Order: sequence, then structure tokens, then C-alpha cells
Amino acid sequence: VVLSAEHKKIRDAVENHRRDVKYTLHNLLRTGLAPVFPEALWKKILLDQVVDFDEINAFFFSTKLDLDPTPVSTVESALHKALGRSAEKKTVSSSVVWFRCFDKYVKAVETIFPYRTNELRAWREHIDDLFTSKVEESHARVIAYDIAARKVIGSNPAILFNQYNAPEITKLQRAFLDRDGVRYNDIGGTGGSAKSARTKLAKKREREICNNWNEGKCFRSACSRRHVCSSCEGPHVVTLCKPKSS
Repeated sequence: VVLSAEHKKIRDAVENHRRDVKYTLHNLLRTGLAPVFPEALWKKILLDQVVDFDEINAFFFSTKLDLDPTPVSTVESALHKALGRSAEKKTVSSSVVWFRCFDKYVKAVETIFPYRTNELRAWREHIDDLFTSKVEESHARVIAYDIAARKVIGSNPAILFNQYNAPEITKLQRAFLDRDGVRYNDIGGTGGSAKSARTKLAKKREREICNNWNEGKCFRSACSRRHVCSSCEGPHVVTLCKPKSS
């Protein structure tokens, strides 16, 4: 694969960081110029690896306090400690939360790779278009697609965020967002799994009385509804139900 000048610039920077990522991170935090961001995730930014937005969400927007009494040595460390740690996760479950986390991510990336602004803006607009074109119940699928696509982009130096028309990315978009896509049912309409929704429906039917059976019209060998009287729940059809004497 022939890489463009932009691809090579990012690759060369990553290789430079990889030589001693701990030292690079230490120097970055010492400057005081870097935006507050989970320290564990800074390493992924330096190496241009996929970042878990659930961890960004937990770090900045969790209400859980860090009561660890361990002293900190720098202002930067104090900020990180006050805001929380990336070990906790808080699921990104809506477009509003996704944009909030993505914008925090962009600030961190631009600190290390200031020439990637337009590339990141293109991905933001791409996801925004998808959110806008889908009903809110399908936004969970857009978020799932974003996660899968960013994993590919983070593991393939030949694909940048503004190359969402690359075959590897469009294939994922079809898989998650097309109604007949192979990953479409991985995510339910409200963010839960489709399998869970089907299980709840099956349990609901198990509690329901079969009206067709009561009318002599159910010929299923394995009906999911109860074959009992719809009036008294006895072992007979409703037409044979004898009312109790008062």
C-alpha cells in the first residue's frame, strides 16, 4: 500500500512516540499545555490507537468521587485525580453524549497531531449526518458502527478518518445500519440487544392465552401461548366453560 504524505507524517510521529511512550507522556503532562484527559488514554492517543469513549464519558462526566488518599505530585496529576480515573466506564448511549466525548477526544488528538483537524472534522460530520438521517431509536446502531469503524482506522495506518468511503468502512456501515445488515440485530432499537427483546416477547407470549385455540383455529404443534379457557383458565375452550353457580 502506497501511503500519502499525510499518512506518513502520522506514522513517523507514532514511531517516534513508540520509542519511549512513557517518557513522551511524562514530558507532555509536565508542560501544562495539554488538555485534561485520562492518562491511560493519552498513551493510545500518542500511538494513534482506538480510544474507548465510554472511558472518556466516565472520566469527565461521572458523579463518582475519587477518595483515594494517595498524594499527588503535580497540578496535572491533581486534576486527573479530581476528575476520576479511566478504569470506570460509563456507556455512551446517545448522540449528545457521543458528540461530547468526541470533542474531548479531538482536543487530545490535535495536541499531538495538530495537522489532523480537517480529518477529524470530516468524521464528526459523517457521524452527524448518520444521526440526523436516522430515527432516535437507531442511534445506538450509529454508535456501534462508529466503534467498529474507529477500531479499523486505529489498526490500519492506510485509513484516516476522512476516508469513510474506504471499502473497509462502508462495509461496516452497511453491516450495522442497513436493515438486512449482518450486524443490524446486534443492537436493539432502544440500545438493548435484539436477542433480549425477542426473549422478553417470548416470555410475554407464554403468559398470554391463545384466542385462536379457544375459537378452534389454532393448529400449531408448538404454540407459544397458553391453551386454556380465556374465561376461567380451565383446560377447555371458552365455549365449553360452565359459569359457576352463585
